[in-house]
Amino acid sequence: MLVSKRQGTQPRLFQMVEMEALVPQNHLLRQLDRVIDWSMIHERTRALYSENMGRPVSDPELQLRLMVLCYLFNHSERALYNLLPMHAGYLWFCGLDFEAVLHPEEAELALPDRTTLVKTRKFWRDHQVFDDLMRDIVDQCIIAGLVKPQMDAAVDGTQVRANASIHSLAEIQLAPVESIEAYLVRQAKEDTEDTKTDKEDAPKPPSTRNDHSEVEEQAVHEDFHGKTFSNRTHRSTSDPDARLYKKSKGQEAHLRYLVHDLIDVHSGVILDTRASLASGTAEREVSLKQVQAIRFRHPHLQIRTLSADKGYESADYLVQLHELGIIPLIRLRSLKLQEFPVYKTRALHPVRKAKRRLKQKEIQAYNFAKSIQRHGAYRHIQALRARIEHAFAEAKGRHGLDRARSRGLDRMQEQATLTAMVQNLKRLCRFKARRPRAGALSCTVLAKITGCPQYLCSTTCSGFRFFGNFDGFIL
Repeated sequence: MLVSKRQGTQPRLFQMVEMEALVPQNHLLRQLDRVIDWSMIHERTRALYSENMGRPVSDPELQLRLMVLCYLFNHSERALYNLLPMHAGYLWFCGLDFEAVLHPEEAELALPDRTTLVKTRKFWRDHQVFDDLMRDIVDQCIIAGLVKPQMDAAVDGTQVRANASIHSLAEIQLAPVESIEAYLVRQAKEDTEDTKTDKEDAPKPPSTRNDHSEVEEQAVHEDFHGKTFSNRTHRSTSDPDARLYKKSKGQEAHLRYLVHDLIDVHSGVILDTRASLASGTAEREVSLKQVQAIRFRHPHLQIRTLSADKGYESADYLVQLHELGIIPLIRLRSLKLQEFPVYKTRALHPVRKAKRRLKQKEIQAYNFAKSIQRHGAYRHIQALRARIEHAFAEAKGRHGLDRARSRGLDRMQEQATLTAMVQNLKRLCRFKARRPRAGALSCTVLAKITGCPQYLCSTTCSGFRFFGNFDGFIL
């Protein structure tokens, strides 16, 4: 039967709708709310705010949930605040409802202003709150059993386009070198000129010509053909930390940063992430810092093997991994073993003696790495190294790591940390969905060993809630 055409849609004036009924039970936001105790941010930020002075601060837990939504679904703060009045799942995850967004003055938990969220991110970034949250999330992955104490790691770096144009490059102007005598003479001359009264200092009439027109015209019609740019001679005026960088000869150089990840190849959990200036040696330098930082942040973890690509083939890098007791699984360009040097004469000079020892260590480390590649004992672990490429692809395609959100190395580090946090949370949700009560036994064992109640966790049918840390103890 034919249906008549509707003249208009008139919704009901009063509707009784529960926020709980609008969010599906298997939604990712429900899983995130179950596996993590978001109130841990109160302990992390308690020392940053005064209890008796100043205005009441906005709820830190609500702000943390808003930040997680920004990076989980790749929204800017402006886009998130435009979507909040229309998205029931976002409001439920933040503990809000539609009335709290439409009438914030009447709500018990008011939505903070967007500028408040931006200032809070800067405040927490300066006090390393995000680094502490990243460590807590990795600890919860370890407690749940997602990351094993004896682990196989992989390290790699990726390029991130800076939030700056190539047209912002300007030549570095070095300050002229001036002697002390010339400086004193110049200062004395300036002091005598300041004491004189200048009668010609009358204000000039405002110019009718636009001062910016010439600069804008020059920028639009600027021709870069025949010019040479390098990081030694040029720097971006909008983002001085960005560097011209390219990974291959056929690639075009752009202003970029480098983001380095250290992951567990079996679970895909990002153990440490760092942003650095783009350079040819940054990957090896930062990876050594990450490996050493794991021993301090998570001393109960032990890295057995470290997988990397050919960019990490360096004698100094292999020697330091050998001294740390880590088996290097690095793709080498040549598998031919080198002869161990034997010297006929004894070196008495300390510098010459140190060079000989360093040469022996380098050849020993190279031969050790080559023997592993020749025998193929760890091929199954080397095959899992591709998971770090998958993590970079996920971060760039789903969470906006393909381009820097803001400018500056510290802000790039914040973006990398928050992106790694949401990636680890997704992996923890998938793992807890398969093993709901995983990790409860580990917390009980830690509580019995330490005898401290802060290691106890209140388990539920769908997850756990973790309080405190357990640095210094072995699972």
